[in-house]
Amino acid sequence: MAYFYYKRIGKDGVPDGGVVHLPFENPISAISYLEKGGGVAVFARPLPHWVGMVYGMLERFFETPVDVATMAEALNNVAIMLRSGISVLAAIQDAMADNENPTLSRIGYDLVRRIQAGSSLSEAAMVWKRFFPDTALFLMRIGEETGSLDRTILDASKHMLKVDKIRKETKSALMYPAIMFTAILSAMGFWLYFVVPMMLPMLMAFKKDLPALTVGIIATADFLRNHLVWIVLGGVGFVIVFNVLMEKFILFRLRVHELLLIIPIINKVIHASNLAFITEYFSLLLNAGVDVIKSIDILGGSLNNEVYKKKMLEVRVGLINGLGLRTSFADAKIFPPFVVRMIGIGEVSGALTTQLDYAAEEYARRLDDIVKTLSKSIEPIALVLGGGLFIVLLVGMFMPLYSMAG
Repeated sequence: MAYFYYKRIGKDGVPDGGVVHLPFENPISAISYLEKGGGVAVFARPLPHWVGMVYGMLERFFETPVDVATMAEALNNVAIMLRSGISVLAAIQDAMADNENPTLSRIGYDLVRRIQAGSSLSEAAMVWKRFFPDTALFLMRIGEETGSLDRTILDASKHMLKVDKIRKETKSALMYPAIMFTAILSAMGFWLYFVVPMMLPMLMAFKKDLPALTVGIIATADFLRNHLVWIVLGGVGFVIVFNVLMEKFILFRLRVHELLLIIPIINKVIHASNLAFITEYFSLLLNAGVDVIKSIDILGGSLNNEVYKKKMLEVRVGLINGLGLRTSFADAKIFPPFVVRMIGIGEVSGALTTQLDYAAEEYARRLDDIVKTLSKSIEPIALVLGGGLFIVLLVGMFMPLYSMAG
């Protein structure tokens, strides 16, 4: 793949040009690609590799964001137009290429050009994978193979909105305690860095020994003032190293996710969000005509939580060994009895997708309830922790004064 700088005269006689990212590096192939949609390509020159990398980075940095809701709406409009008998090219042109969002418009024009050059919609969309989730790409491919592209794109649009809602609620639930405790620690740091040193001369004026608690607070304040830069750099370095380890090492990611699943409250958020995603996605894949084992494979690859990803692999092994769905999910020992029971009922009755939809709705509701009630659960803990720290700080700083008065 390479970036090409090109000039072209369109089939309407209007010249155009610019830079385009193409899945080949040969200029002849680039010219052939640019001319398939009509018109004549004057030239197509590949940019040096490093120039292409810089151009791609700058392009991403300055591009207008396309959120999940905007992309889902565009796909929904494409599906509606396809259902009305409009061609794929015309649907993408109207729903995406002519969009007021410049990035979405650029994606739409590129999809049109690639389809005109002979690519399928799923192949063309793969180039823009950072905007199309794996679910949408997979469902596009199924729709092209089965002749039901309008239905699968509509399913992809609805699924994107549901998953986006689950992710936003999960982030909201996990961010709230993080913000609360960060605020408490920041307030304590402010007192130790600014307030305690201001009181230090008065405390040192006492002739007798200071209490151990006061000495400890003064030592902590001195350490903070003398090493603040290193503490900040260490914190930034820790975040960077942690993110690199989470991204590069599966075992480290697995251990972190296992740790999160034993922390009260947080584990409820993680369980509810993952179960809502699994049941929703599983139902969607089965409705699209994907077989059970293939659906489990796709599910495992789509999960971000390594613990649940590992458990889906165990479910797959159970199915290959001849166990039923209910038994395989039960043996994984992470899925609650409610989910196992619903899967078992669906497996016996032949209405598995219906039962999965019920389970997905239930866990989406539970996640919503958790998010709404989380503040009530966290606030007492934050008040006790924050209040306790401030009481210790105040007692330590004013104890010598009371001692002097006594």
